[in-house]
Amino acid sequence: MSVDPGHYLASSNDGQPPLLKLKGIESKPELNGRFGQAVSFAGGRYVVAVINAQGQQDQPQFLKLKPDNLEEATQFDQLKFGARMMVESVKEFARGPKIDEYGNRVIAALPSSLRSKFTPKTALLGCAAISQLILLVVLKVVGRVFGVWKVFVFVSMVAFVLSIASPDIIDGTRAKKPYSLIAKSSARNFGMRCKEQVAQMTGFRISERMALGLFLALLLFCGKVLLTTTPSTPPRPPRPSTPPIPQYDLEYIYKLGFEDATASKEFGASLPDDVRNYNAAVEADLAQPIDQYEYEQSNYEMPYDPQPKAKGS
Repeated sequence: MSVDPGHYLASSNDGQPPLLKLKGIESKPELNGRFGQAVSFAGGRYVVAVINAQGQQDQPQFLKLKPDNLEEATQFDQLKFGARMMVESVKEFARGPKIDEYGNRVIAALPSSLRSKFTPKTALLGCAAISQLILLVVLKVVGRVFGVWKVFVFVSMVAFVLSIASPDIIDGTRAKKPYSLIAKSSARNFGMRCKEQVAQMTGFRISERMALGLFLALLLFCGKVLLTTTPSTPPRPPRPSTPPIPQYDLEYIYKLGFEDATASKEFGASLPDDVRNYNAAVEADLAQPIDQYEYEQSNYEMPYDPQPKAKGS
């Protein structure tokens, strides 16, 4: 039997055991969805150290689980677990004595007339709200200066790097290591984490050099986007407005022509300019009947030649 059938031990992962997710435990269903790390394998079962959200390891809970009850945590699970650890760490910090110390420092920086109006917790909350507001203003200003698309690319790249290094960040935070050691371990294991990320996303196993090469290509592409100057689009010239085509009633046009003929005027003398030049006469929908025009019907009787008189009369 294999000594590590699921490849969950540290010896199978370059000294860094992966984060495991517990599943399918019928005897204790409350453990399903929790996370842990495999310590050893014997008798067909893994000895798993269950990690609580606070990351405290003074008295870890050890369980013997079958390989079917374990699965390697996805990148999303790792981010969710890291976020949960951050929330619990904030809660633990809020319940600890240091919050009063930091709050008193903030109160000491306020004017003497305002110090009595704040407690240490409210002073820290106000400081956090002001910091968030400043961050939003800075992001808005930077977005206007450099472009929203460039800010989005930069933030996405930073989030991508943090997501790759999240296992080392979580382990270092859980072990309460200094930030410098967490940064060094994250940089040292970054190639391996890139390889694991590619394997989770595509299912292909590649070397660390190839994974780092893909990351470098992505980094160069993002750098090109950030450093390329976006040409400003010239404003479009206003489209010339086309005057509306006037509509005239054909009966009215006929009346004008008839009056010109009876008055021996030149053809089209009384017609509007747009009708005479552009032939813009179309039949309009009249809101009122045609008989609104006041004219005598006798004016429209066609002239006729009288009958010739008979000879001898």
